[in-house]
Parts: sequence; C-alpha cells; structure tokens
Amino acid sequence: MRSFNSGPAGTLMMLVGVILAISSTWTAIARTGWAAAVPSILIGLSMTAVGYSLFARSRRTRSESSSDDD
Repeated sequence: MRSFNSGPAGTLMMLVGVILAISSTWTAIARTGWAAAVPSILIGLSMTAVGYSLFARSRRTRSESSSDDD
C-alpha cells in the first residue's frame, strides 16, 4: 500500500494560508481597498482549508494504522 505522510505539507499550507489571509485583511483595513484584497483573502482561506484537509487525512491514516498494529 502506498503511504504518503501529508501532515507536514498540510501544516505548511495552513500556516501560509493563514498568513496570507491575515496580511491581506490587514492591508485591506489599512488602505480600505477591499475590492483588490478579496481575491488574496479567499486564496489564503482556501489554502488553509486544503492544508487542514491534508493534515486531518494524515492524522486519520496514522490513527488507523496504529489501531491495525494492535
């Protein structure tokens, strides 16, 4: 069976996504240019969601493999 630990990749994507979303929101608040910042905010939130999905799948796979070992 193919095993791919996506936990580190998911964690990295979550961090980058959160940083992108927060920095874009901060810039939009400071400059009141919401229309230009919305795509960056949505991309950051999407990266966070995909990263969390990878991270959760990695945890599920790890817990299933540890229960199979018992």
